[in-house]
Amino acid sequence: MATPTITTNTYAGKDLEGVIAQSVLRGKTIENGLVTVHTDIDSRAVVKTMANTINVQDSVAAFNSAGAFTLDEKYLDPKKFMEAVEYDYSTLNATWYASQQPRGRAGDFVPPASIEDAIIEQQAGIRSKFIDASIWRGSVAAGLLSKITVSASSNIVSGLIPLMEAGSDVNKLDSTKVAMVDFTPAAASVIEVADTSNLQTGDVVTLSSCLGFTGTEFSALDGTSYSITVLNATTFSIPFNSSAFTSTFTSGNIAYINSTNALSVLTSVYNGLSESVEDDADFFIYGNKGLGKAYSLAQASAANGAGSYYIGAKELDFLGQRMAILPFLPANTIVAANVSNLHFGTALDAEWNNVAILPQYEATGDRTVRYRCDYAFDVNYTNGSDIVLYR
Repeated sequence: MATPTITTNTYAGKDLEGVIAQSVLRGKTIENGLVTVHTDIDSRAVVKTMANTINVQDSVAAFNSAGAFTLDEKYLDPKKFMEAVEYDYSTLNATWYASQQPRGRAGDFVPPASIEDAIIEQQAGIRSKFIDASIWRGSVAAGLLSKITVSASSNIVSGLIPLMEAGSDVNKLDSTKVAMVDFTPAAASVIEVADTSNLQTGDVVTLSSCLGFTGTEFSALDGTSYSITVLNATTFSIPFNSSAFTSTFTSGNIAYINSTNALSVLTSVYNGLSESVEDDADFFIYGNKGLGKAYSLAQASAANGAGSYYIGAKELDFLGQRMAILPFLPANTIVAANVSNLHFGTALDAEWNNVAILPQYEATGDRTVRYRCDYAFDVNYTNGSDIVLYR
């Protein structure tokens, strides 16, 4: 059972009404219509696909069948998740919230309305974060984000990007890798490269192909991303405590998208687009907020300053291709795709907003309150030949 953690000063002074909850970065993929949502799926939904080819021949008297069409299908199998938490509100006795509870000992266990509203709102925001991150990264990776712990083991949502990475039909572009000269294990790990002139403090780098003398110890860093602090012309640090590493580092790479290379990265993605879909109304270049910031700074630099840093916020596009900047795509990753080829399946699209609030006194005699939310979802993609994945 969870008990509210109370950090108070003194039970004196003036109480300002309301609870100010910590900000939560909310999901935008479903909210902004950037994935195709399928509802009423209790078990499995089949997404049918078809690809046609034609064979243009000389016209002769005899019929000669040529060309083909291929029917295929992919599946949405919603995975079932639950959030459940139980609170004992008697710990509020030493705070201003006690004045919002009913009189008497029994009232000590009743949640004040202001706290209950804040709990429901805060949990809904974190839940939205989990679902949005799961759409792109998968449910296991979503559990690595702040405020989220995923203990579900039977139900796993793979995520669009891992599915695309595994799919042989998706057009994949490799980012330019920068070799690491050295990696020094420390409380704040220090990485050495040939030159840091294209890096700035605050840039996010993604590590890959990390090896040590004994083999696998440094491979734990593969695929991880960190905000860096540039130390000098050849080194920077990352906020990762690797002091327990005992092996000797041998090789590894970093990749990044920042203001120095955002234009060239987007150019490579643009050049890789399928001409058959790039003019479609639902076609987007998807990237995270780091890409949006890097591209905006690159445009400002290309405009040679002169007030270009002080323009209002604008919808981003690259040479006419609309960009969807979302919070939970992995760092240094770009997806170019039609909304109609990205699929999210669930039984009820409002299910994850419905929370059951269950006071336990009537049922068990316990003076606690339970909160429970159950929901299910899955994702998949179709027509991978029309999708570009930059990573």
